[in-house]
Amino acid sequence: MERFATTVLLLTALALPVVLFLLFRPRSRLKSLVAAAVGVAAGWSFNVACIFATEAIAAKDPSQVNSANLAIAVTYGWACPLVLVLVTWLVWHFATRRMSSDNAPKPPPLRDAA
Repeated sequence: MERFATTVLLLTALALPVVLFLLFRPRSRLKSLVAAAVGVAAGWSFNVACIFATEAIAAKDPSQVNSANLAIAVTYGWACPLVLVLVTWLVWHFATRRMSSDNAPKPPPLRDAA
């Protein structure tokens, strides 16, 4: 059961940034940055929670958590959610850009000037 809980936290930390970013469906550049920041912050917090839970389970006492692993998670826990949100934005941006260029109206054919 302990392993299941940490696995769920880790999978949530990986999926939540992408889900939150897509949930906001940003239309402008500023809203896109806000949605990305919310997604990265949520992913970072779940990464820290996952490390804290893993260490607490291993130590059997939350006061004896190894602070080195937790410090690394606090310092660098934003990197993976940032990459996930960036890849999601790139795929979403190019997919919507391609769809909008396919549906763009075609200019009417030129008439002979006679």
